[in-house]
Amino acid sequence: MTRLLSAQAVIQALLRRTNLLMAGKRVAVAGDAPPELAVRLRAMGARPGAPLHEADLVFGAGVDPAALKPGAVLAGGPPPEGAQRVREGVFRIVTASGAEVFVADLTGAADLTGAADGPGVADLTGAVDPS
Repeated sequence: MTRLLSAQAVIQALLRRTNLLMAGKRVAVAGDAPPELAVRLRAMGARPGAPLHEADLVFGAGVDPAALKPGAVLAGGPPPEGAQRVREGVFRIVTASGAEVFVADLTGAADLTGAADGPGVADLTGAVDPS
């Protein structure tokens, strides 16, 4: 994950890749996540601060998928070698114990969120009918 993206951009990219709902998710934040990420997650109904082995969702690169609970989603860098593509930007890993963990590749997150236009900028051209 890169600090160049805002917390909102990271969350939007994850939601677009996975179709997850944040409400009630236990979340762990590790590594170089944007500092306001936990605040944004809490505002969406998630519960940040969970230990890695209990988290439904983990934000951060460099986390060992084997340390996560079965079915957890790791949002961070590119998937490791041997990961199976489930859908665009989402990969499945089977750990040595046989547990499935999913990796959401957010390396192109700026392309997913329109972050190149700047944070919070949306193209509303034609969205308002002047008549």
